[in-house]
Amino acid sequence: MKIKFLVLLTVTNIVLVGCDSIKKQSNLSLKGQEQGFELLNQYMTALTQLKQFNGVLLVEDSAGHVFSKAYNIEAEIPTLKISVQHQFDLRSIAKLFAKASLVKLEHEGKLAFDQKLSDFFPDFPRGDEITISHLMHHQSGLGRELSNFDGNTAELSPEEVVELIKQEKLEFEPGTDTRYSNSGFQLLYKIIGDVNGGTYADYLRNNFFDPLKMKNSGSHYLDPKGQLNKYAFGHTEKNDSIQFVGENESDMQQGHTFSTVEDMKKFLDFITEHRLYNELAEDNIITHAGGTKGKRAWVYTDLQKGYKIIFLANYDNIPFSRLTKDLIAIMNGDEVEIPKEVNRKAIEVPSSILEKYVGTYDFIDAGHIVIEVKLEEDQLNGYQKGNFAGELIPENDSTFFWDPKSKESFVFTTDANGNPIALMDFQGVRWEGVLVD
Repeated sequence: MKIKFLVLLTVTNIVLVGCDSIKKQSNLSLKGQEQGFELLNQYMTALTQLKQFNGVLLVEDSAGHVFSKAYNIEAEIPTLKISVQHQFDLRSIAKLFAKASLVKLEHEGKLAFDQKLSDFFPDFPRGDEITISHLMHHQSGLGRELSNFDGNTAELSPEEVVELIKQEKLEFEPGTDTRYSNSGFQLLYKIIGDVNGGTYADYLRNNFFDPLKMKNSGSHYLDPKGQLNKYAFGHTEKNDSIQFVGENESDMQQGHTFSTVEDMKKFLDFITEHRLYNELAEDNIITHAGGTKGKRAWVYTDLQKGYKIIFLANYDNIPFSRLTKDLIAIMNGDEVEIPKEVNRKAIEVPSSILEKYVGTYDFIDAGHIVIEVKLEEDQLNGYQKGNFAGELIPENDSTFFWDPKSKESFVFTTDANGNPIALMDFQGVRWEGVLVD
């Protein structure tokens, strides 16, 4: 039985899996445009045939050669089919636009990274302890999402969102930890708009989209209607079939942006060619990922090696971490493995070992998803919110799976201090859960 954990995907780790090898290349651009792109196409075609990718890939090598192609799973679902011209939901890649906006505003003297949140929202609780830098680097202490609102957040105005965030309790002291926070960036979006007398969408349009001729990019909610005319609707896998995904009621008006791979390349070209934005890089890499149910997005540029990678997908059942790592490897000329079908084998594990894993695990960075693991009739079962989520099938004494056709695992191990933890893979991303009971 497939496990049905409801995880909201916006951050990634890197995990490598795969099979048949591609021979190592010295450098993609040195091997020539045709051969290098053939490797990429071979890899992506194999992934698509396994029904593990549906979307568009664009890469530019260090010689300036560009490869762009849409990959479509064979399925009788009209909304699944896309082209290179389709507009995709960018999800958290809006945060990369926000970071670029803040760098520009700081350079212009319109704000400072060490400014306090209280300078912009005077009555914000503990706003004199939280800085712009804390918000940018997920160190404010604010939680991942709103915890005090059960309605459709897409109906909330930016001002209403700020008022709700004011009611949130901090999960840690500002500046003492790092924990992904969408709420923190909602505040940054509002600050960027307010500093310029408009909305965050106005700022992006006036400072990036229009100047860079990103004609197929904009805001879902705060830009004129009609611009979003070739939308790639989201899809997910459920009960072994691909299904259409409607609009997500957890969306926010601010930061909800769309674009095409070609427009995203224009943006990456701009921030890599202007040294002002180099501070967005870590180890010469500028990258960001985004995703939610039915949608995935990723951009990556290596400033030193001079290549770019973009993929936008309207399907969420993709091996995200493996795909990102392998695309980087191909561009670096390293060896990777062509995806192929997985067939995992179950073994028997004594109940004396299984019972050590019983407990409740809090996956904090996944928005406090809580999974309860129970030992029932000599097997481990997972529960979420009291509902059966799936059987954990043992592959060895500490690694379990719920689908023999998937590389995703549920691993019981310990952290650096010897404390028991669980590592849960979901749609290509690995999350860490701490034992709380």
